[in-house]
Amino acid sequence: MEKSKFRQIYDSLPTRAAKAPKTVWVERMAEICMVSEKTVRCWVYGTQKPDAIKLSILSKELGIPASELFV
Repeated sequence: MEKSKFRQIYDSLPTRAAKAPKTVWVERMAEICMVSEKTVRCWVYGTQKPDAIKLSILSKELGIPASELFV
């Protein structure tokens, strides 16, 4: 099964730093979408998908068309 673009972005982040880059990224996605970090992690792992408004916010932030983020 091919990973979603959203998951691919997450997977491409480095794993070690003062504060893990993946943690920083999850925190940022949660902040801009006004959801919990747990919700963002559910998006990453494919157990949930964001609604249309949040998808639009993510698309603008990441510079990827909304139609490609969770395919």
